[in-house]
Amino acid sequence: MIELNYKLAENFLNNNKIFNYEIIKIAGDASFRSYYRINTDKNSYILMFAPPSHEDIKPFIKIDQYLLNNNFSAPIIYFIDEKNGFILLEDFGDKTYSKILKNDNSSEFNLYKNACDLLIAMHQKPINTEIPLYNNATLFREVLLFIDWYLLLKNKIISKQQKLDYKHLWFDLFDKLDKKNNVVVLRDFHADNLMFLNNRLNYQSVGLLDFQDALIGSPAYDLVSLLEDARRDINEKNRHDLYNYFLNQSGYEKKQFDIDYQILSLQRNIKILGIFARLSIRDKKNYYLELIPRVLNFVITRIDSDNKLFLEIKKLLKNLL
Repeated sequence: MIELNYKLAENFLNNNKIFNYEIIKIAGDASFRSYYRINTDKNSYILMFAPPSHEDIKPFIKIDQYLLNNNFSAPIIYFIDEKNGFILLEDFGDKTYSKILKNDNSSEFNLYKNACDLLIAMHQKPINTEIPLYNNATLFREVLLFIDWYLLLKNKIISKQQKLDYKHLWFDLFDKLDKKNNVVVLRDFHADNLMFLNNRLNYQSVGLLDFQDALIGSPAYDLVSLLEDARRDINEKNRHDLYNYFLNQSGYEKKQFDIDYQILSLQRNIKILGIFARLSIRDKKNYYLELIPRVLNFVITRIDSDNKLFLEIKKLLKNLL
């Protein structure tokens, strides 16, 4: 984590006529970004710090504007300092889905239903052609994180032939994905990044965070992110009912959507194993290791099913997990 330069932050705030405030660190994430609450006598803001040496704030700005233009609840951007990596944002408060549901799961289905409704609404909006495509090469680069970092964490060796097989088997799976119904994919659509905004209705009550990595891809991807959350357990009946609710309300063809969901479930969770291992090894964020068993369970459940999609890759992954 790169520490905030408080002098530069104060200059940024003062130059935008914000005085008499306190800066309170509230969060960092799996990237190099960090977040601070700026409290003044009259208002509260969120300061995003994205070190320019490690992060580019332009994608966040672009996707934020896309979401706001389409009436989704992304935070309003008040001021930007691209040179020093500062963005001053609307403060959505502290009610993430994770915090709301930590001690009381009673509202889980309704909260997640609103999130499903948001995805359905977003999938009906025109695609921003400036957003890059989530193509097979990108999907494969992500699952290489498993080879590069998870195997390192577990002190496992992969042969050249296994690595070649790994590539071919993944590309065979990616070729089965539907390419006709591409939509905007936020990619980190899970409980830590979803806020409950109690002054808004229906899917607009879902405040969106951490969407700067959005791509154009399968409508199943964000549903996988939501229902197979690496950070919290979801009631199994709710998971099943929400999946069916999404499928029924969206109108996607069930057989192909099921295929997409299953492939992207395996792809995303294999990727996350690699990311969490990297966060531990490279960035010394060892608390991510505590999340690995849940992700590993998603992977094992998927490849241990009777699904013929995974007959070949199952043999390889079983030797590597």
